[in-house]
Amino acid sequence: MKNSKRSWLYTSLLLLSAIIVITSCKKPNDGEFNKGDTPLALSVDKTSLALKQSNDASDALTFSWTSGTNKGTNAAISYKLQIDKLGSNFGNPMNISLGNAVLSQKYTVKALNDSLLSHWNLTPGTQAAFEARVVSTVADNLAPGETSNTISFKVTPYQPVTSTLYLIGDATPNGWSAGSPTVMTPVVGQPGKFVWTGNLKPGDFKFITTLNQFLPSYNKGTSNTSLFYRTSNSDPDDKFTVSAAGTFTVSVDLLNLTVSVTVSVTPPYTKLWIVGDATPNGWNINSPNQMRVDSSNLWVFTYNEVLNAGEFKFPVATGNWGADYYMPMTNHPALTETSVQLVSGGSPDNKWQITNPGPYKISLNTQNNTISIKPFTPYTQIWMVGDATPVGWNIDNPQPMTPVAGDPYKFVYNGPMNVGEFKFPLATGNWGCDYFMPVINQSGVGSTQMKFIGGGNPDNKWKLTEAGNYKITIDQLRETISIVKQ
Repeated sequence: MKNSKRSWLYTSLLLLSAIIVITSCKKPNDGEFNKGDTPLALSVDKTSLALKQSNDASDALTFSWTSGTNKGTNAAISYKLQIDKLGSNFGNPMNISLGNAVLSQKYTVKALNDSLLSHWNLTPGTQAAFEARVVSTVADNLAPGETSNTISFKVTPYQPVTSTLYLIGDATPNGWSAGSPTVMTPVVGQPGKFVWTGNLKPGDFKFITTLNQFLPSYNKGTSNTSLFYRTSNSDPDDKFTVSAAGTFTVSVDLLNLTVSVTVSVTPPYTKLWIVGDATPNGWNINSPNQMRVDSSNLWVFTYNEVLNAGEFKFPVATGNWGADYYMPMTNHPALTETSVQLVSGGSPDNKWQITNPGPYKISLNTQNNTISIKPFTPYTQIWMVGDATPVGWNIDNPQPMTPVAGDPYKFVYNGPMNVGEFKFPLATGNWGCDYFMPVINQSGVGSTQMKFIGGGNPDNKWKLTEAGNYKITIDQLRETISIVKQ
């Protein structure tokens, strides 16, 4: 009897273990649970709406539905939302597959408008009626799927305005060329708004939307602050007029068809940087190399350095790859190309490319959006001339500077200096030669910057107010100077 009980207990334990193993080995489907017998039902939060591009980031429609049933199989249920024009019996639906356990689908104004326009040939500004339903599928066909009730709604779509805009005209930097117009910068998060700052000259201008195409265009409307959308050569071709040259900020709002042209008196940025694997700090957006502001022209930024083979561009801020950038008009242009554009958010991501590493001098003019990128060949001789020097104003025999051993860019003078002025000619016997001069005339001992001046005009000079022994060190590549009284 004792053995019989033990045998029964042993058999029961084996059976229980087998049940546990079988149960634990069954792999559940994603989202498994008994859905019961509730039918699939669809609803929408709005039944009529007019879409506006000014609200394109706002919510437009939200479709919601019940889970439906899997007939107690515990199998996962996936869903597909279908939208079609009312009365089409879902013959040409827009199908949105949503996967398992998804019970709603939300559309922003932009997403809904783009979807409706791309799938059907709708007329913007005209209301259209639609119907929608949800179709469910039970995993592994363990139970039949369902089709929900059909709901109807009405939507009035809008015609999106262009995402690109260009200035064109004889008042603009690039004239009437539709192939290379002046690029305007989109305002981030504000559809239809564009801005540009730069030089305009006396003449006319208007706006085009597409490279190499004069139509459609935005022309002058009924006033100097209104726009007219021109789509045909038979439409009026009125233009905006600039009467006097200057630096202007042009702001455009295509949704409201307005324009503002104002005189700009200050540069758009006080600091700029250069980033890229061509530069010493590489692609370090948190600590890119800073450019130098030209103290004589605050619109101009320079960067003189030994560059690697690689790429570069100019961010207007640090620590954020989504900042605005000064970039070339096309990717990897010839270094002789001078046109520059200010790109919002860094897209398209055009960059300049250095293929021959070495010393370069870069000058970026933010007033007229131009750039100069020139390889630099260091001078092997540099002189000093002026009544502050031991030889005075003797251009035929000026005071030679001494090259610094191991550095082809640096020269030094260590010796007596008088009260007076001086500058650095790059040749002898000719007052009309090129020079290194101070950026600001009459700069003194605290000066740290110098500038290459072709032909010696303007004729800036450093000025010493105390005689004595001085150590003067210049870096002709980076255009820096150190004046230290010994």
